[in-house]
Parts: sequence; structure tokens; C-alpha cells
Amino acid sequence: MHVDGYSCDACGHDYPVVLGIPDFRVFPDPWIGLDDDRAKAERVESISSVLDFEGAVRAYWEMTPDTPRHLAERYVQHVTGAGRRSREWLDTLPDAVAEGPWLDLGCGTGDLMSAAVVRGIPVVGADIAMRWLVIARKRPELHDDRSSLVCCCAEALPFADGSFARVAALGLLEHCSDPMLVLREALRVLAPGGDLMLRTVNRFSLLSEPHVRVWGVGFVPRRLADRYVRWRAGIGYRHHRPLSSRELRRAMRKAGFRGAQVGAARVLNEERAALGRIGASLTPVYSMLRRAPVLRRALSWDAPLLEASATARPR
Repeated sequence: MHVDGYSCDACGHDYPVVLGIPDFRVFPDPWIGLDDDRAKAERVESISSVLDFEGAVRAYWEMTPDTPRHLAERYVQHVTGAGRRSREWLDTLPDAVAEGPWLDLGCGTGDLMSAAVVRGIPVVGADIAMRWLVIARKRPELHDDRSSLVCCCAEALPFADGSFARVAALGLLEHCSDPMLVLREALRVLAPGGDLMLRTVNRFSLLSEPHVRVWGVGFVPRRLADRYVRWRAGIGYRHHRPLSSRELRRAMRKAGFRGAQVGAARVLNEERAALGRIGASLTPVYSMLRRAPVLRRALSWDAPLLEASATARPR
């Protein structure tokens, strides 16, 4: 059935369907306005109609000339390697097939979704960037009827209470201006006893910030971080806000989750190259230390990435 749009009885707003993807955003992606994002999504759809997934990713960066070429190539490699990272991450979970559907929050180009669908997990992917969801559809795994894509804000999810057995957010929170609101929405859409699983950049990492490759950003006051990164690398840092392990743990508890656990994330094989020569050489020692429960908590203070989990309280 073809649907042109949706109307919300509670708020009175109408929401369009763009290129077959429902658009429930209540505010735009901080990088681009709503109309510009929809227009770019349409250009991506047109240009990439005969391309495979990697070709679509490269076509996107070719039509984004403001991004320096060396950064664009790095982003291409990051996106095309993301599927392997997600498959490896799923293999580390003790119960990779939770009962009921999953929500991949901040799904981007659908790497976790594609890995989940292959394992028979029904999953909904949500992201604020319509242009990325158009590219996600190029993944052959997402042609499966167990997956669907929704464009929306993580701070205002268009899903009913208790809709999902698991909410996974990999690399999302550091891009959100209000992580607390994101966590509260994640809790709301989780079924009682459902779980939240996060991976996010650590504010106080002793390695360089992975998005901009600049060291020490987290130790600079947040109001000065953009100025610092522009001085060091000539690029902006206005839309990044990594949390420390303490900030993340406190936010999860305050949002209403129970059993919040935050620790140093395991280093996946696909992530080693991004750690740089020194970081990669220290990975075996790091992996050994994080296996010790007491040391893992201490290691989370300055680990490059954090893993966190928590459970939704029974209603």
C-alpha cells in the first residue's frame, strides 16, 4: 500500500513519506536543513540508482565538495568497513537474538541492521539523516521484510511505548546535544525488561578523538572544543559531545534505567587501524587489562571507546 504521509492526532502535525521512507523529524540534522537533506537524498537516489552500496557511498562524498578529499576517503573506508565491525560486535553478545524486534538508533548506513537481519533479527533502523537512509537501502540484506527504515530524531521517537526488546545505539550519543533526552526516549520505547546497548566515544580518551584525529579534545572545556579543533586541524567540532564514563553512567541511571554498566569497550579488528600506530600496538595489553573486572572499570576512565548496557524497569 502506498502512503503519502502520516498525521499525528496528538500534536496535529503532518509528516511526509520521502522516497518511500517516513520522515518524522521534529527538527533537522545539525549539519543540514530539512529541505536540503531531502533534496540531497533525492540526488543520491538518482545518482546511485545503478550503483552498489560502496559506489553509492563514494557518489555521496563526490557530491559533498566541502569535505576535504583525504577526509572523504577516510569516511568511505569507515562506512564500507562498518558491516564487518557490526558482525563482529554481534558475535560478542551473549544473547544476540533477543525476543522481539530491535531498534537500531542512529542506524546511519545500516551496517548493524544488515548484520542483525542475517541472524534472523527483526529490526527497525532510525536516523536523523534521510540521505544516509537512502544509501542504507543499497545494502542487499535490507531488502528483507524483517527490516524497515524511519527518519526521525533520537530525542523524539515516533514509536509506541514498549515497542522494542532491545535498543542498540552504536556511535550515536557523541553526536547528540541532549543525551539525557535520547536515553529517556530509548527507555520509553523499550518493553519491560528490554535492554539498551551502547558504544560511544569516551570524552577523556588518551588517544586522539576518532572523528577529527585531534588529541586532547575531551580535556578542553566544551565551550572551547570547536575553537581548539579548528586551531589544530582546521575543521569544526560543533556537533560532537562525547561523554566520560562517569557522565554516561550517571545519565543512564538518571534516565531511569536499572543495572547500568559502563566499561572500556573491546577493540574490534576493524577498529585497530583507526587507533593509529601507537594505539594499535597497545591493543593486546589493553585487551588483557579489560578482561579483569576491577581493571575494566578503571580502564573506562581513559579508554578510547565505552561500552554500556542497562535494563528497562518493569512498568
